[in-house]
Amino acid sequence: MNSWRVINLGRRVLRRAGIGIIGLFALVQMGGAFSTAVSMLVSLAFYALAFGSRFALGFIFLLLVHELGHVAASRIVGLRASGPTFIPFIGAVISLNRAPINAKMTANIAIGGPAAGTLSALGCLALYLWSDSTLMLVLAYTSCLLNLFNLIPCAPLDGERIAAAISPRLWWIGSFVIGIVFLYTYNILVFIIFLFSLFELWRGDDQQASSYYRLTATQRLNVAWWYFGLLSVLGVTTLYTMDLLK
Repeated sequence: MNSWRVINLGRRVLRRAGIGIIGLFALVQMGGAFSTAVSMLVSLAFYALAFGSRFALGFIFLLLVHELGHVAASRIVGLRASGPTFIPFIGAVISLNRAPINAKMTANIAIGGPAAGTLSALGCLALYLWSDSTLMLVLAYTSCLLNLFNLIPCAPLDGERIAAAISPRLWWIGSFVIGIVFLYTYNILVFIIFLFSLFELWRGDDQQASSYYRLTATQRLNVAWWYFGLLSVLGVTTLYTMDLLK
């Protein structure tokens, strides 16, 4: 019985991943606001079919807030970023006009997404407490999980870029965590992330001596403050919203 559930789950994930990949290829030639708008509408349609229109609208908004956090952070450090391109059942991505010069700059941009996402989770929770809307509570919980997952310190998640500015050794913890998540969910996309993380671990041994990773203790502590602060807020909020959903 459990084997059939795993097989059926794998089929659904593969189907959704295929849709996302097709969507990505269809949008790579588009740019700017047009790409953002079209990809957002396409993702909205798919999410609405899968989860209903009200949740789909809220989920798209959560993804948008997360990605705009990255865009805003990139502007603060002096880089320009494209508007987010949404990929159904995978998420959204932005692209920078040039590469960051060191791990601290990369971490600052990576922190922007989960920081904005944390604010969106707290905002949804506040709306729930004010209106008693179950949808707001579900969105608050979803935003917490989305951003907590992104903070796992393994490639290609935001946590990997943040952890690089604290200590690349955190990648080992991230790979272990994402491996546990896969064993718990049997999600093929999580397995792909796990493979990415192993590749980065293998490649990282040759990179860590480069000037890109040479930061002062103060710079590393500033990044660590943000990273573990976000983990703490999201962790507590996740437990609180989970208890409310029971």
